[in-house]
Amino acid sequence: MNALSIAFGAAALTAAVTPPAMAQSNASGNIFGQVDAPSGASIVVENKETGLKRTALPEAGGRYQLTALPVGRYTVQLIREGKVANSSDVEVRVGQGVNASFTAAVQAVQVTGRRSRIDISNTNSGATFTASELAKLPITPSVASIIQLAPNTTRGDSRYGDGNAPSFGGSAASENAFYINGFPVTNVLFQVGTSELPFGAIGGAQILTGGFGAEFGRSTGGVVNISTKSGTNTWEVGGSVSIEPNSLRSTQKNIYYGNNGQPTDGKLYTYYKDNTRDNTIANVFVGGPIIKDKLFLYANLERTKTDLDGTRANADSTSARLTGWEERRDTINRGLVKVDWNINDDHRLEGTYINDDPKSDRSYYGFDYAALTYGSTKNGGAHYESYGPTPVAARVGAEIKILNYTGNLSDDVTLTAMVGNSTTEHVYDPVGYNATLFQVSAPANARIPGFSYNSPQTTTGNILTPGAFDKQKVMNLNLQYKVGDHTLRAGADQNKISSKAGTSRAGGGQWTYGFASNPNSPINAAIPAPATNGGFGAQGYYVQRIQSSGVSTPSVDQEAQYIEDTWQATSKIILKAGLRNEQFTNYNGDGEPYVSMRHQLAPRFGATWDAFGDSSLKVFANAGRYHLQMPTNVAVRAAGASLNTSEYFTYTGVDPATGAPLGLKALGGLYSANNEFGQSKDPRGVAALNMDSLYQDELILGFERAYSPSLNFGAKLTYRKLKSTIDDFCDQRPFDKYAADHGIENNFVFNCALFNPGKGNDFLVDYAGDGSKLTPVHLSAEELGYPEVKRSYAALDLYAEHPLRNGWYGRINYTLSRNKGNTEGQTRSDSGQADVATTAVFDYPELTLNSNGLLPNDRKHQIKAYGFYQFTDELSVGGNLLVASGRPKNCIGNLPQSYYDANNDATGYGSEFFFCNDKATPRGTLGRMPWDTRLDLNLAYSPRLLKGLILRADVFNVFNRQVGQNQTESYNTGKSVNALYGNVISYTAPRSVKLTAEYSYKF
Repeated sequence: MNALSIAFGAAALTAAVTPPAMAQSNASGNIFGQVDAPSGASIVVENKETGLKRTALPEAGGRYQLTALPVGRYTVQLIREGKVANSSDVEVRVGQGVNASFTAAVQAVQVTGRRSRIDISNTNSGATFTASELAKLPITPSVASIIQLAPNTTRGDSRYGDGNAPSFGGSAASENAFYINGFPVTNVLFQVGTSELPFGAIGGAQILTGGFGAEFGRSTGGVVNISTKSGTNTWEVGGSVSIEPNSLRSTQKNIYYGNNGQPTDGKLYTYYKDNTRDNTIANVFVGGPIIKDKLFLYANLERTKTDLDGTRANADSTSARLTGWEERRDTINRGLVKVDWNINDDHRLEGTYINDDPKSDRSYYGFDYAALTYGSTKNGGAHYESYGPTPVAARVGAEIKILNYTGNLSDDVTLTAMVGNSTTEHVYDPVGYNATLFQVSAPANARIPGFSYNSPQTTTGNILTPGAFDKQKVMNLNLQYKVGDHTLRAGADQNKISSKAGTSRAGGGQWTYGFASNPNSPINAAIPAPATNGGFGAQGYYVQRIQSSGVSTPSVDQEAQYIEDTWQATSKIILKAGLRNEQFTNYNGDGEPYVSMRHQLAPRFGATWDAFGDSSLKVFANAGRYHLQMPTNVAVRAAGASLNTSEYFTYTGVDPATGAPLGLKALGGLYSANNEFGQSKDPRGVAALNMDSLYQDELILGFERAYSPSLNFGAKLTYRKLKSTIDDFCDQRPFDKYAADHGIENNFVFNCALFNPGKGNDFLVDYAGDGSKLTPVHLSAEELGYPEVKRSYAALDLYAEHPLRNGWYGRINYTLSRNKGNTEGQTRSDSGQADVATTAVFDYPELTLNSNGLLPNDRKHQIKAYGFYQFTDELSVGGNLLVASGRPKNCIGNLPQSYYDANNDATGYGSEFFFCNDKATPRGTLGRMPWDTRLDLNLAYSPRLLKGLILRADVFNVFNRQVGQNQTESYNTGKSVNALYGNVISYTAPRSVKLTAEYSYKF
């Protein structure tokens, strides 16, 4: 704090010159610096691999800057009188600035070896990795693995799937933003997870955990910013094959019942011992110049095949004997084609095509838990594409097309623009499924003797709607203008998203046969007695045709504008101030807006102090506000069309092939108990008016020190506080009380609505019950009965780093943190609920009792260490270590009887409250899951005799520590104690070995 006070005070007193502040593009990087005696001098930078050249003339004070440079290695030359007076080699990283100064002071620092990798131009927090660094570390080839290297990140709940749903800084899994070459690739339906590209096509990855500038939005967690590789002036081809055989994989742990005084205590719940997993990854690439220095091509194809055989049902599952064993064949085909056109030194186009196509084929067989054996008769299965077994746990692929333009309109003006689109198709196709064949339900007492009530439809219940998709169209424009000591940056972007989502009754509907013991009595108030139709109706037999669907075609418009000023206030101080204005509009399937949020203002402030003036000590601070939108899936649950109809008939026969009734004679008309005839909900009543978006405030203070050629270290304090959230609630009592207090005739039936918990909200209420008139109703926070929304994250980060020197690189991070509150955010990891922004957390006020405490993403201590050592030119080793506190544990049970009354519908929620055995059990007070300790190692061999060949062995979880990640926290089943309470839901993966052969050839 003293250092920052000195820095801000000095801003008003100092007028010296310094390397300039840099505005960052999220798909490129920058070079900046200072020159002694700048008169007549110029700076020329040249990309070593593509020949791209840029020239800058230093200002009178010696400063220069070159922005929006493609990621890569550059030579920076100081030119005097037409000759090279000095030069330096630097590496431009995605989203970062690199200092290349030519001054007596800096040269002296370079001689003494104090210079290191500290970017004084940035105030953001996180980690950045190049492709060569990632290749040396023992990590699985996924974006999720890169994320876990960064501080302030944790794995999300395992029920969200494949480690692709991390938590950044205590946020929920849906609060992150993912970009490839500046294009957003976050799953737009749920906001959980991302589309990916071939891992070998990653040129650089920036993991931002906080402090990002006004250019970035739509994230209250973190930002993952990936740049792809490009072709160079040298043609290169290559490929790799990796195998991860089951024979080198340790046995997976079984899961057992909890110990709750039940007959099942400690008994086997899920058998995993015989599960097998074989994984193969094949990759080929080619890159080079179509026209030297001008036009480049890079293409990369990757196929991942995973064979998994194992149990898919638990010991208490009635379906285990038929479908309890699964043979699963997963295939992920990924491809990237990138074309770079250096039109000239000042104008550049980049075209990127990405295809991420995950598929899964599954076959089901019976499993006998008594004998622990599986059968050989196939009893079902399914084919999945970007789906399954639940949407949020899916690997969500996409076809993505991106066009980027960079124009250096002058030495002081840079324009960048991007347009792109993506399409995701969701497919769920069960084995033997006939989309035109109704399901049949025919209880024994409802069957007319002599008729065959066959049920050939193999799929029951609801099914993903055919033709489900997500589409996204994106545009953005950024203009940077340097004037004096200020670098001004302004921009605007627009995302237009549409989906077709939801489920419908498999086969289109269901025939449900019934029997009335008194044929002369009406079936219900709307349906007359069966006997009125004569025939078999006189004996009480009838059939019901049920059709149900929750299919919707929602859309979302997201727009934002920002302006940012980066001011070189003194020779050592950079101040940054920005303002982002975001607009979110969510539409139902009829194109009608049900939520429209305008002018969501997000101010951002940052400062860096180059304390010694040589980039060896940076003191920085950052404060900002960050907003988050709602995904398209919210409309499916909260505002979408709903069909739930019944038609009643008597019948004269049954088709023996299909089980469908014959000779139908209608009993009344089309009937829907809740008036669900396929229409969308009235958009005026599904959400409160003028809501605030989910947003949080953040404050960061820290320093980084390049102490010596062999040591960098630093510390950082982070504090985040959630200020507002959006969720749904279902409590009708406040509306009934309002009607009673104001003398309003009340025929209102409340079906849940979106609102801001813990705040006053305005609603339009259909008290007449027929949509003819909506009454404006204001309910205060007290009248609604909800507490203030709470979620805070406080962390101290410490790090030490050995820069790449003397053949080795290493870094260790330690994080001490606390994540506390009464809501995780948009998701609910307590029960693995991923209904983003429509969880059960705020459905009734009683659900919030005792809910304030340590949240699921809290990890008090985390140590992350990684690095590599090059023994010789042929042999190297790498390591990756994680040591982390376990997740907090809870007991979530029934609401005590003392809270019951006739008007309290919350009592029907069962085991959803922070009460255990009728006693208050505040969140996070029952200890923690075990410590998560994992060590990964690798060994790489590059024989001199065959240049370009690399043989590598990676060992993951060397000590085979399979640790429980989460557990069943539901204490009750009905009024009884849940036999599963306290049982482990999932363990970390067992030890495995990956063997890789890689070869590349340049010509």
